[in-house]
Amino acid sequence: MYEFLVQGGTTMFILLGCSILALTIIFERSWSLRRSVVIPDKLAAEVEDAIRREDVKQAIQICHESHTAMGRILWVALGNRGVTRPVLKEMLEEVGRQEVAHLDRFIGALGLIAAISPLLGLLGTVIGMIEVFQVISVEGVGKADILAGGISKALNTTAAGLSVAIPTLVAFRLFEARVDRFVIEIEHHALRFVELLKGER
Repeated sequence: MYEFLVQGGTTMFILLGCSILALTIIFERSWSLRRSVVIPDKLAAEVEDAIRREDVKQAIQICHESHTAMGRILWVALGNRGVTRPVLKEMLEEVGRQEVAHLDRFIGALGLIAAISPLLGLLGTVIGMIEVFQVISVEGVGKADILAGGISKALNTTAAGLSVAIPTLVAFRLFEARVDRFVIEIEHHALRFVELLKGER
């Protein structure tokens, strides 16, 4: 493995760093974007039940103790229930944008790694091919085994770049889709609670 990295040169070590960073982000986002951390299944039902019983303090306590994105948004809604409907919606939109930014954290870095990894691999291959042609200019084309070995080493970085980019791109798209689903569901619950607090349901 170490020999494989050394053969690829500096570019290969950069790709190794990209792969480690991508794996770290994938594990962190997989943990942070669990449904139980963002929108627990029972939270909305428990808060709604407390509001229908007119036990606002209990509803606020449930939201405060949940430590989730949905809980923080509903906590803002309950804490500002006395304002007008348009003002309340504006407040929820603002806190919603903050929560979405928190959910999107580091996902853009995955997209960047997925985009640059194949280019880094190609750069390593080009550098390797330049070295091969320099050998040809000195040694000639008579030593096919040396040339084949040099070309093989040059292509290692392209393979490594693609190996990093493909799973990173898949993870990037999956996390994007997951965040989009959470945002739609949070908006649905927030609007429902605005209507509930304003006596429209």
